[in-house]
Amino acid sequence: MNEIRLAWEPENLTPLQAIEERLMAYTKGRGGIIIMGNGTLLSLTQGGSDIEDAKKALNEARFIIDFRVVPLKEGGYMVAFHDAVSVFVGQDEFEQMKGEIETRQGDLRFPGEAFFVPSNEPPAHMLVGLYARGKLQRDAYFFNFYKRI
Repeated sequence: MNEIRLAWEPENLTPLQAIEERLMAYTKGRGGIIIMGNGTLLSLTQGGSDIEDAKKALNEARFIIDFRVVPLKEGGYMVAFHDAVSVFVGQDEFEQMKGEIETRQGDLRFPGEAFFVPSNEPPAHMLVGLYARGKLQRDAYFFNFYKRI
């Protein structure tokens, strides 16, 4: 059986150190978040192995299609896919990639996928969410554990 994948799984452009610093500020140093190499954030309780727990969570996250975009007051976005799975998209990253995201929207959708966007949702949020979902897919298929904070 062929596995359904996105045609484009973009690479993170926001430095991981910048994501880590932002998360440390948000969590006030309490941490508890696993940062993946492509900007995916996993809020998992510490178990036996962070790496094995992250692999399991990302394997399941491949099938999440819905997302909620949360603009951050310091700039950038947190895209929530599940209580335990989100993706950070930096403001500069989105601005740099916006044109390509607009032209490659079809590559960030699964075959036959259609979206129902609430009328009050800013148009850029769908672009941010699609881009973040592509980043999540890249983390799921090209596992790159950064660290737990």
